[in-house]
Amino acid sequence: MHFSKNIEKINMSKTAEVADLALSLKEQGHKIINMATGELSFKPALSVRKEACRTINKGETLYTQVAGLKELRDLISTKLKKDLKIEYKCDEIIVSNGGKQVIYNALQSTINRGDEVIIISPYWVSYPEIIKLCGGKPKVLNTTRGEGFSINTEKLEKLITSKTKWIILNSPNNPTGVVYSPETIKKLVLVLKKYPDIWILSDDIYEKLNFSTETNLSILHIDEKLKERSLVVNGFSKGYCMTGWRLGYGAGPKILIEAMKKIQSQSTSAANTIAQNAAIKALELDNSHFIAIKASLLKRRAIVISALSDLECFDSNFSKGAFYLFPSIKRFLGKRLNGKEVILNDTNFCMQLLSSEHVATVPGSSFGSKDSIRISYALSEKDLRTGCKRIKQFCERLI
Repeated sequence: MHFSKNIEKINMSKTAEVADLALSLKEQGHKIINMATGELSFKPALSVRKEACRTINKGETLYTQVAGLKELRDLISTKLKKDLKIEYKCDEIIVSNGGKQVIYNALQSTINRGDEVIIISPYWVSYPEIIKLCGGKPKVLNTTRGEGFSINTEKLEKLITSKTKWIILNSPNNPTGVVYSPETIKKLVLVLKKYPDIWILSDDIYEKLNFSTETNLSILHIDEKLKERSLVVNGFSKGYCMTGWRLGYGAGPKILIEAMKKIQSQSTSAANTIAQNAAIKALELDNSHFIAIKASLLKRRAIVISALSDLECFDSNFSKGAFYLFPSIKRFLGKRLNGKEVILNDTNFCMQLLSSEHVATVPGSSFGSKDSIRISYALSEKDLRTGCKRIKQFCERLI
C-alpha cells in the first residue's frame, strides 16, 4: 500500500510518545505524575456541566449548522467585541471541534503547495505538522532564552518572502508561558502593515490565563484594520477547563470563514451539539471565575519554582501566562544515570525521567527548542510537590 506523500512529511508527536509510555507504566501499576499534561485539573463550572446534562436529557442533541449554533456565535461575537473592541458578525465566526481544527481548516483552505508559514520557536507542536500536511512549508523564527523568548522583529522581517502566506502568533505562549509585551506587539504591527498580503493567525487559546495583565493584548488592539486579514483562534479548553469537550472557534473575514466552512462540512461537519450548548453557559461566566483559577495557578507555579530553584538552569522568569515552565536541562546532557545510561538529549532526559522516577514531562525539541523541557503546573498541589521531589532525585543521580 502506498501512503500520501503529505503523511510521509509529518512526524508523530513526541508528546504522544511520552503519553504512550506513561500509560504503559500506569497500566503496570506505577503512580505516574503527569507534568506533561496540557489541561487543568479543575472541573468545568457547575452551570456548564448542568447545561450539558439538560441538553442530553431534553434530547436537544441533533446536528447544528456547520458553523455552529447561532446563539453561541452571537455570544462569541459579544465576547470579542468586549475583549477586542471589534465587531464580528455571526457569519464571520466558525465553531469547530477544538482550536486545532480551526487552525487546520484555515491553513487547508488557503495554502497552496510551496506557500510558507512563519512560526515562532518555541512553538506549539502541531503548527509545523499541520502546515506540512496542508502542503505548505514552515519557516521558523528562533527566539532565545537570553531574549526571554521575545520576538526580534528585524529577524522576523528577514524571513518574509513573496511566498509567505501566514504568520502565526501565540501569546500567552505554549510551551514557554511567555506573554508578548506591548512594545513587542507594536513592533509586530509595524512589520505586518508593510506586507498587506500576509494572513495573520492569532492563537489566543490561553488568553484567560494571562498573569501579567487583566486583558490579553492583541495586534487588533493596536490596529483594528488588521482584522481584514487576521484569524482569531480561541476555544473553551484551557481557561474554561473543557479540554475533552473539543470546542474551539475562529473569527475572521467572511470570505475566509466561508472557505473554512467548506472544509469542515466535508470532514467533521458541525461540532458537538452538547458541548456547544454548554459553551453558551461558559460564556456567561463572570470574571471572578477566571480570577480564582489564575490565583490557584500562581500558587501552583510558585510551588514548582520554589521546589526546583536550587537546580541550576531551571529558570522560569519569563513564565507570565498559560500553565507551563520551560527550563533548560543543558547542564545535564552528557551525564549518566546511575553511571550507566547517557543523557544524550532532551528527549532522552524525559524518557529516562519517566522510566526511572515516573514523572512525565515533554522534551523542548518537540517545540523547536532543544535542550529544554516543558513542565505543566496544572496538577494538584500534592502531585506537584511529589513530581518536583522526583525530578530533583533524578537530577541528583546524574553524574
